[in-house]
Amino acid sequence: MERGEAIEIVRRHISKENNLKHMIAVGAIMKRVAEALGEDAKSWEVVGILHDVDFEECDGISDHTLKARDILGGIVSPDMIEAIMAHNYENTGVMPDTPLKKALIASDAVSGLIVAAALVMPSRKLSEVKPEGLMKKFKSKEFARGCSRERISVCKEIGFGVDQFLGIALDGMRTAAAELGL
Repeated sequence: MERGEAIEIVRRHISKENNLKHMIAVGAIMKRVAEALGEDAKSWEVVGILHDVDFEECDGISDHTLKARDILGGIVSPDMIEAIMAHNYENTGVMPDTPLKKALIASDAVSGLIVAAALVMPSRKLSEVKPEGLMKKFKSKEFARGCSRERISVCKEIGFGVDQFLGIALDGMRTAAAELGL
């Protein structure tokens, strides 16, 4: 599946522009992570884009990704669906046992930290965010409280230090800065 096709599928299932931007951000991060790991960047980006396709259709977190499985069945590979379900493993029981699954968990969480870091900059742009500043914000529990440091730290399980992962994620999001309005 191509990136554009994934975005079209998402647009059929979500109406809030901020949700779409989040999915594009996670896709951009996933693409960079895949490149760093020597994995299939195109498919990892698609997983990132599609990971919350059912978010607006769910009653809450308990059925999140279960509806995605139904939406995406027969459209993307079972491995991609499993990765999407694993980012809500607490409710689906699909364990994050592959680099793809772990990368999605970390990428989903770090996107919020990076957006928050950009929004406190005078320009409100990703270009102004520095990796070392992100690390300070990561360490500050008061900054972007809703961003799970534990989930971001899953990056260690795929071979990245948190500081390295923050740099990769920031670089990925910068590639989509225009679409994100950041």
